Amino acid sequence: MGAPMPDSLRAALHRQQPPEWAIACPLPYCQAKPGTPCHSPRRRPVPLGVHPSRADAWIAHQNAA
Repeated sequence: MGAPMPDSLRAALHRQQPPEWAIACPLPYCQAKPGTPCHSPRRRPVPLGVHPSRADAWIAHQNAA
């Protein structure tokens, strides 16, 4: 089971995540780290996986680059 993962499979796995997951969530009660989905104040997953403020922050980050 120690075989390396093919590059095509690794790329497919990374494409399944929304691009907004590249940054941390700015909401103080969420604080989702990069690469992880957002959650509610009761620690339940957000239906879309991303808070709107995280999506806005990601767009601002892309425009600044």
